[in-house]
Amino acid sequence: MIVGTYRLQLNPRFTFKDVEDLLDYFSSLGVSHLYLSPVLKARPGSTHGYDVVDHSAINDELGGEEAYLNLLRKAKKAGLGVIQDIVPNHMSVHETNWRFQDLLRNWRESKYYDYFDHYCEDRIALPVLEDKLDEVLRKGLISVEGDWIVYKGMKFPINEEGKRIWSETGDLRKVLSSQHYELRFWREGPSYRRFFAVNELIALRAEREEVFKESHEYISRFPVSGFRVDHVDGLLDPGEYLRRLRGLVGDRTIYVEKILSLDERLEDWGVEGTTGYDFLNYANLLLVREPGRILEIFREFTGEELDPDRLIEECKRLVARTLFKSDIEYLSKLTGVDQEYLVEFLSCMKVYRTYYPRGMDEVRRCDKGGKIPEEILPRLEQYMPAIFAKGYEDTALFRYNPLISINEVGSDVRRLSLSMEEYHRFMTTRAETTMNATSTHDTKFSEDVRARISALSQFPEEWRERVLRWHDILKPKVDRNLEYRFYQTLVGSFEEFSEDYKRRLRDHMLKVAREAKVYTTWEDPNLEYEGKVMDVVEEAFNNSQFRKDFLEFVEMVKDPGYRNSLITVVLKLTSPGVPDIYQGTEVWRYLLTDPDNRMPVDFRHLREVMKSLPQSAKGWSIRDERLKMFLIREGLRLRRKGKLGKYKGRPFGYERGDVMVILSTNATGDLKLEGTYKDLLSGEERREVDVNEVKTWGFMVLVREESS
Repeated sequence: MIVGTYRLQLNPRFTFKDVEDLLDYFSSLGVSHLYLSPVLKARPGSTHGYDVVDHSAINDELGGEEAYLNLLRKAKKAGLGVIQDIVPNHMSVHETNWRFQDLLRNWRESKYYDYFDHYCEDRIALPVLEDKLDEVLRKGLISVEGDWIVYKGMKFPINEEGKRIWSETGDLRKVLSSQHYELRFWREGPSYRRFFAVNELIALRAEREEVFKESHEYISRFPVSGFRVDHVDGLLDPGEYLRRLRGLVGDRTIYVEKILSLDERLEDWGVEGTTGYDFLNYANLLLVREPGRILEIFREFTGEELDPDRLIEECKRLVARTLFKSDIEYLSKLTGVDQEYLVEFLSCMKVYRTYYPRGMDEVRRCDKGGKIPEEILPRLEQYMPAIFAKGYEDTALFRYNPLISINEVGSDVRRLSLSMEEYHRFMTTRAETTMNATSTHDTKFSEDVRARISALSQFPEEWRERVLRWHDILKPKVDRNLEYRFYQTLVGSFEEFSEDYKRRLRDHMLKVAREAKVYTTWEDPNLEYEGKVMDVVEEAFNNSQFRKDFLEFVEMVKDPGYRNSLITVVLKLTSPGVPDIYQGTEVWRYLLTDPDNRMPVDFRHLREVMKSLPQSAKGWSIRDERLKMFLIREGLRLRRKGKLGKYKGRPFGYERGDVMVILSTNATGDLKLEGTYKDLLSGEERREVDVNEVKTWGFMVLVREESS
């Protein structure tokens, strides 16, 4: 049984040996499984492992195969299983990817011609150059070194014809023109399917038996408890892929990274569940008060009447016409459908993808002219998630800012809150085996940042007054929408006015501005505007009047934020599903968007916190960082003991077997209990509950004594 998972981000500075040295800590916390980021050989120096270069080797930078096996053995001895992340959709375009190099060198003669998802007949287009080829050659940036063409540290193999030309003529341009690939300006787009719009990640044809076999046989042989499948929606036929994977790994656990919209349910794929973004968004929405007033304040301050439906479609159109221009051109040729019609069709979709022949109602809704050939839909569906994710997650979520704690993967910004009854309906249909996530390496903010931002909804008038005052103090020269987002980000992530925090905030706000794609972008940075964004951060840190007023306000919001954080933990641990704990978030942790959320974790400090945990939290301040870890440890103990039964929604919260959860947002008056219960935090016996006591923490978890 999976009691709970602990998600770890491996990298050259945090290796198998480092995890091995922490096994006692994970056991003390009470999780049953470690959830490891990809371990196959990745691009040198990779900070995440999703840029795989070899499916038949464990990453030496993490310790190599023997160290991995040793970790698995010792984890098992410590009572810990391992869920292993795998990446079936794409690989890195890099010289160490020898399969890809073989394709470049030998083209149609290569064993790997059909391994990669390219769609050019003569040669593959690699958009890696900083400028047009002629200009790059004029600058002398491309050279021949042995059997390689070298450009700014990147190496590309020379085929036999190219070697002959070089030895006979020394003509670099002729050598380049004789290759099975074309080095082109990065703006021109590739002739292969990518992971989203990342040119450096080329997609695989995992639907082909030989590709599946070669990319999965090695990793499947390791004695892990299960697998997490990255970006399952990028595959041609996710259902068929998962049936094949099930046949390979047997009854081991399979989780899929599948982004479900709020009212969408997982396809019947025979897996244990998703990585839990659906839970994250339901828990998020439950914390928001007065959504109507929050929206009014946003509109009043920005002067914008943004229609989220229209905004989302506009953002999808934008990325389809720019980031995915070459893909749209290819799909137009493949389908015989006009490019602009395809842009409108893909922008219209309200789900990440459909699954032919299912999902035809959504297809017909968006295929208004009936032009999309049904037989092409499976191929077209592989591009739907990229358009949706880049348009919604990486553009619209940085433009629509009424309450940015809601702006998460799998969210629906048209909904700013959720009733307890709606939460009950969701939970009564939820599988016990699926994951409950609250923070990941892909979330826009960590759970504690979101919790504090959501707490703003408890003080709408005070919030409105402060935002107007801060605007007058700082006099920012950026648009008010970005300014409004900045204030929320600062309130949500603030710990102290340190130089390190300022650096992180500057990096984050630069990313926000570029992702929004209004005044500046990654592709065409507007340095003048970006300078103004940096000026806002600098002025906020240097202006004593602002700092004084801000500190006064954030002090008022902190405790409600802590309560929201603790409620989130309780929901994760006691609702149906497997609680997933992201590294370091078992104490207060205020992380911004990737790469900030991959910051190293101070496990030495976490060990000390664990050693200091007593058997009761009676008398603790709500600001005590031990509270989260205490709740997680005790909640996992309840799960391990089998205390959680069938979910039963109640007006005050919910019951699950021997466990009763009472939430301050729903509790009214005193509650008489049938039998004797033990308060999970204080350890005290309870036969009745005063609602004012619940408000102290924001919740109360009671465990029936008779069954203890």
